[in-house]
Amino acid sequence: MSKKPKNIEEPFSPEQLERLETKGDKDVQLQRQKEGIFQRNRAKRDAKDLASQVRWKRRAGIALVTILLVLFLIWIMTWLLTTIGDLVISVDSGAAKKGISVSQDADGTQFGENGGPFKMSANMVNEVTNITYDWLPATLDLEADGSHNGRNYLAYSFYLHNNGKETVNYVSTLKSVKAAKDADEACRIMVYKNGEPEVFAKENRGLTSSDGKPEPFEKIFKKAIPANYKQPTAEEIEAAAKQPQNKEAVETTDEEIVIQPFVDPTIVFSTTSDGLEPGKTDKYTIVMWIEGEDPECLDVIREGYVKLMWFFNIEDEEL
Repeated sequence: MSKKPKNIEEPFSPEQLERLETKGDKDVQLQRQKEGIFQRNRAKRDAKDLASQVRWKRRAGIALVTILLVLFLIWIMTWLLTTIGDLVISVDSGAAKKGISVSQDADGTQFGENGGPFKMSANMVNEVTNITYDWLPATLDLEADGSHNGRNYLAYSFYLHNNGKETVNYVSTLKSVKAAKDADEACRIMVYKNGEPEVFAKENRGLTSSDGKPEPFEKIFKKAIPANYKQPTAEEIEAAAKQPQNKEAVETTDEEIVIQPFVDPTIVFSTTSDGLEPGKTDKYTIVMWIEGEDPECLDVIREGYVKLMWFFNIEDEEL
């Protein structure tokens, strides 16, 4: 039998070792290249992911800011329409320095919710319909201090005080600052000053007249105060405002109240009161309603509203 040759380990020659080392170096380099390509690709993906996250966060931030801005604007509109109310009364800084202030009571201590001695606001009247002057109570100037709204009208009484040391002449300016759906075209504003009423209305535009000229205002007369009148309680006033509208004419006197037109489209009136002495007070009551007898009391003004601001400043000083 032949014998298998023995495996004899022959030493590597220098040339063989060099070739093996060169091959090993190439394998290592190739492996490193593969790892480098993988790392670069992974770095690119990481960069893309990071950029995508940055873009998403930026878009989310912009969306959040936009939502917050919209909510803020809605809050501002809601605040204007509900918190301020239909009427704001304001004493300017010059008048305040002279000692002029306002309050809901004759003692000068009550200012209403969120009010103060230099700014107050009346409560809103919601879901009103048109009425007429003849249906209004004769005692609106006597009922209560502050807000005493009726079913379809705003009524607010307040006091202007001179707490200073000198006699002053002050200017009283009532402005229509917002009117939706032209509601101010048919509204009436009655102002009592120390018990004497005046009524103001926007001049008609002649929409229903045959010649296109403004229609004349209706004739109205001062109302007679009942001999047995008793001031109602706050609860009675609130309950009466929830009752159906009174549609019976209230007794009047023979003294006519001449309705005065607005000074211009936005200024209801601007009058000067002379000689308010230190420690003295003027009482005001304002009543606002939509007059059903006005030719421009049309369906198009439904759900409209009127916002008023009443400014007080010292004569010859800017508002």
